[in-house]
Amino acid sequence: MESNPSDVLYWKLTEWALEEAKSGMDNRAKIEEERILSGENVEIVHTQALRDFEYIKQLIIGGVNFLRLKKIEFQGIAADLGSGTGMGATILSKLPEIEKVFAIEYSEQFVLRIMPEVFIRFDADREKIVRVVGDFNSLEIENNSLSLILDVDSFHHSEDLNITLKECNRVLKPSGVIISVDRAWPDKYTRKELDEKLNVEFNDHVKKLYGIPEGQKFTRGDFGEHEYTIKEWVKHYQQNNFQVDVFSQIHPPALNSIFIKIPAFEFSIKLAAVLSKLGFAKHLIYGFNPTRKLFVAQKK
Repeated sequence: MESNPSDVLYWKLTEWALEEAKSGMDNRAKIEEERILSGENVEIVHTQALRDFEYIKQLIIGGVNFLRLKKIEFQGIAADLGSGTGMGATILSKLPEIEKVFAIEYSEQFVLRIMPEVFIRFDADREKIVRVVGDFNSLEIENNSLSLILDVDSFHHSEDLNITLKECNRVLKPSGVIISVDRAWPDKYTRKELDEKLNVEFNDHVKKLYGIPEGQKFTRGDFGEHEYTIKEWVKHYQQNNFQVDVFSQIHPPALNSIFIKIPAFEFSIKLAAVLSKLGFAKHLIYGFNPTRKLFVAQKK
């Protein structure tokens, strides 16, 4: 499905996005659209977005409920940065506190072709969503105008995380918040070990999606990914005037018999809200992905 470009805003892209990132994402979107037009089921083509939707939704709503429990106001305008398929914007659009949400993505093909299908599939409140071809390091948004910013696995693609968070600080209202669902490693990892993870080469299927010639070496680092420890994430937030709570997922099998009888995830969010009021900033929540963290950062 291709939407009318007149329904989309176009913001200036930074040099890095134009040269390094946009073309690959556009190519992936074109390939996925061709598969759909050829008759392939949308649920197969967009497996990751559809498969992960409920899981990502749980984490985002967990962050939202944490804010509600702490009585932190976030009513108003939101932005989903690096929106991709529009999954995050879809979730935000259903929140009563959110009046409007910018779905900002640097791939025009994703914005025009993929987002509308995901919005329909997951029943987004499309009246609230403004699709934007843009870059999260150059937001054409007034100072102190957003209440909430969402990151779902996009900030680790930033060429400079400090620039990204500085821009977030600029557009957020005083006491505005970032809810981030992103990858972070335990602090025991060294920079050398993290850099080695970025040297992992994409397989041929992924190379084809992003238009990389067969046989050409292309690593996760070449794709603009970065790896950070929890401590490094926190440092970046604090350097840019944010107070941050970090939620790590745990799943102790020995306690399964107890957890299956209670809403373990919801309980862990409630406990975290209490502990946060007491000054604790690192929390444990019930979940199955130890490297994916939930960060809730409030502008000071």
